[in-house]
Amino acid sequence: MGIDHFITLPSGMSVTYDDHGSLGTIAIGIFVGVGSRDEGPHQEGMAHFLEHLTFKGAKDRNSQQIAEVMDDLGGEVNAYTTRDYTCFYAKVLTPLAPRAWQLLSDLVQHPWLRPEDAERERNVVQEELLEAMDDLEDRCEVAYMESLYADRLITHDVLGSPESIRTMDLGSLNAFYQMHYVPANMVVAIAGEGTEELVERIVKKTEPKRASLSIRHAPSPSPSHVHFERSAEQLQVLLGVPAPVLIDDAYPTALLLAMLLGGQNSSRFWQRLREKDGLVYTVSTGYNAQGDWAEMSTHMAVHPSSLNKAVNAIKSELRRFVDEGPAPQEVRRSVIQLATSFAFNRETPEGRMFRLGRYGLLGRAAENAESLLERIRQVRPDAIQRLAHTLWGDWTAVAVGTAGTLPKKLANLRGDLVE
Repeated sequence: MGIDHFITLPSGMSVTYDDHGSLGTIAIGIFVGVGSRDEGPHQEGMAHFLEHLTFKGAKDRNSQQIAEVMDDLGGEVNAYTTRDYTCFYAKVLTPLAPRAWQLLSDLVQHPWLRPEDAERERNVVQEELLEAMDDLEDRCEVAYMESLYADRLITHDVLGSPESIRTMDLGSLNAFYQMHYVPANMVVAIAGEGTEELVERIVKKTEPKRASLSIRHAPSPSPSHVHFERSAEQLQVLLGVPAPVLIDDAYPTALLLAMLLGGQNSSRFWQRLREKDGLVYTVSTGYNAQGDWAEMSTHMAVHPSSLNKAVNAIKSELRRFVDEGPAPQEVRRSVIQLATSFAFNRETPEGRMFRLGRYGLLGRAAENAESLLERIRQVRPDAIQRLAHTLWGDWTAVAVGTAGTLPKKLANLRGDLVE
């Protein structure tokens, strides 16, 4: 079993890596600690827009030359933006690691950010937003976050809004870039074969030290319920609660709770709503844990006529779980599921790289997977029962779809779960 490392360079940039090795491949990620939660009222969508613009030209390459290098590298070179960070990554054959690193480094540290590129990309981003607005599951997730937390900084759409994209100006984008894209706000995560050689190359290259001026505050939960009217045959429904954050002692317990409620074929919600009552095609519970916020939510797609029955079934199963707790054999199955998931994730350099990067943004090496799994194995059924009682006393409820009487039904989704 390899070891995960974490070092901070004189520039303020952090490097986190493992020495697990792989069969001739390597994954490299540059995690920039800026996401949509760092945007002010007139900046919504800037972090995502910047991610797009970096690929339009950087250092000595225009957009076509960048695309050609990406294809020359094979594998995958891409980027994505979340509420908490922006990630630029490459998955390539080990001999191509230096070239992949150079491309990622240029994209992040030397983008052109030209007016003509911004105008062309503005329409591309608008099209991406329109596509997302047509996706009912996507709209449900946005509405869910708006209902779960009171702070708009954490709840607004990562893509921004049609208005914010239309009015975004290059001067503001440049100022946003200069504030957040600094070495002290970046983490390089590397996993796979040839990791140590690439780390040596990165350590030798020094960058000026500049402090990041961004300040974050943990969001405040504000559970509510909301319905967004959209034309559809089914309702997309999310029921959720704030949950333990990534470094919380209760993190292993929350992982098991999500698995037991709706994370596997034998889970409470799947067996009740799908197998016993036949109310839904699919129902699942997910747990998303970040550095200073987290949520646990259950998603289902259901016909409006079955909404009350489905929600009552979920309430019934939650009450039973809170009253009785999970059986030991249920917990054992969930532990095996998590152990298998961890093992599959460790098999690929990219799986380890993404995990390293998330922890690296918190200023630490990732917790050893075996150590985390041992903590999970030590969780007692009564601890999971107590956490369920604590978390699910009240919840946020969101539905997106068509239903004339839905607002009245939706108001019944919350409350009186735990007496």
